[in-house]
Amino acid sequence: MFYLLVLRPALRRSPGAARTINESVAAEFRVIVETCMFVLLATGVILTFNRLTPGVVGVPYAATLAVKIVLAIWMFVLARGRRRRPALMSLIRDDVPEAPKSWLQRAIRAVSGYNAVVILGIAVLLLADALKVLYESALENG
Repeated sequence: MFYLLVLRPALRRSPGAARTINESVAAEFRVIVETCMFVLLATGVILTFNRLTPGVVGVPYAATLAVKIVLAIWMFVLARGRRRRPALMSLIRDDVPEAPKSWLQRAIRAVSGYNAVVILGIAVLLLADALKVLYESALENG
């Protein structure tokens, strides 16, 4: 969220310093992000086993959990791929790609890259809330 709402617009206003700032931010932020990913994965695994082993939850909970896991994996793969892509692209070429011309190209660009990671993150967060509601209702009914 910080990247999309604060850093990215600031970098667009100062294109000369963008590369240097991006590299500095990435170096400082990488450790925090990797630690957070590890904590999220570890607590997710613990919570999954904790809620599935008593046999209280039903098919809706399991299906929602499966969708959440798939989206989270997709999000992590995209984030990892985005981190390596700039280094590879700088080896290939240093020019900036031209802006998309059609509405379809603009729409695809808007929901790809880091935007896709944020969209998937919001979806995973909403699914976590749905899982909480499903679990609590299963406890009440069971």
